[in-house]
Amino acid sequence: MTMSRRKLIAANWKMNKTLAEAAAFASALRAALAELTACDLVVLPSFFAVRVLADAFVRTPVAVGAQDLHWEESGAFTGEVSATMVRDAGATVVLVGHSERRHVLGESDDVVARKLAAALRAGLTPILCVGELLAEREHGRQHEVVVAQLEAAFAGVGADRAARTTMKGTTTETEQSL
Repeated sequence: MTMSRRKLIAANWKMNKTLAEAAAFASALRAALAELTACDLVVLPSFFAVRVLADAFVRTPVAVGAQDLHWEESGAFTGEVSATMVRDAGATVVLVGHSERRHVLGESDDVVARKLAAALRAGLTPILCVGELLAEREHGRQHEVVVAQLEAAFAGVGADRAARTTMKGTTTETEQSL
């Protein structure tokens, strides 16, 4: 049996838009929603704008998500947000394992797995990002890299919870360093 999923458009804002810009974007998108019915929409702003957008998209088909979360519920993790904080801010979706966090900030497969588990425990819909570096693709290792990331992320996650996860694949074209 083949399951068919609706297409998903997820707009990850990264480190862009002030609160005023976020509110203006939300207003413009709300005006265009009548024409956007063939897919699911998720907006992923910087964390400080999640509540503004969650309020702006109440009773619309637009989901609001967070760009990341920490696997712990609380503690001395300066600048981090927990799954509970993400939900409390109004998000229903969260990115986990984004290529920048993996390759620029050094997040390991174990860290990604912990974050995925935390998102699922909190009832959030995770968008699991997987992908290889361009050099890995050029050496024919893309399948090996992506399979390893998937196996690590879903280790110990039951099929029922795994089914709530959306996946995004990418090839990181350049390696960045801080």
